[in-house]
Amino acid sequence: MKKGFTLAEVLITLVIIGVIAAMTIPTLMNSTNNQEFRVGLKKAISTLNQAMSLNYALEGTQVGTTSTLTSASDIVNNLFKKRMSVITTQTTGTAFASTNAPFTATNDELFYTADGMRFAITTFSGEYDPVADQMYYGLVLIDVNGDKAPNTVCTNANAPTDTYVATMYGNRVVAGNMKNQTDAASIAAQQIIFDKKSSNRTTTTP
Repeated sequence: MKKGFTLAEVLITLVIIGVIAAMTIPTLMNSTNNQEFRVGLKKAISTLNQAMSLNYALEGTQVGTTSTLTSASDIVNNLFKKRMSVITTQTTGTAFASTNAPFTATNDELFYTADGMRFAITTFSGEYDPVADQMYYGLVLIDVNGDKAPNTVCTNANAPTDTYVATMYGNRVVAGNMKNQTDAASIAAQQIIFDKKSSNRTTTTP
């Protein structure tokens, strides 16, 4: 007499496997997306800083201190398009409307890079950061996966989303909005950069 499994036993086993998969796969997918968003922000900040450092090394120009790097479109055209792998810029209409974005960008204030990210630039007259002892001149809105959803600004470092705000100094970019360092988006962006958990404590840039 041959030993084997009955049809009922096979079906029960498949049902158990299906239930386990249904419970674990969403968690795994969410964890993967969270890590992708975290890594994306760190990569974006690093890439922007490399572009600004290279531009200063080659041309001696900095954001806000040079006539060609004062407006958002000038910064995109005369700095980032020259030093990054920019594949296209937005030329018409509202370019960057996030679910809870701190600002939107139009015309050449927004650009896409070859790795699928999109960046929007906004500028203002320089403001002094006493902690860094430097002036800062604008904000960068970073979407680490481009047009793909959720297109929501991250406000919780424990549950990262795809869009972040950063601040442009003359020669570097830092995570968070230095005009409002206590808002949730700024705190979350800095906590992700420094690999910290969410808390009620305000994070500042050293």
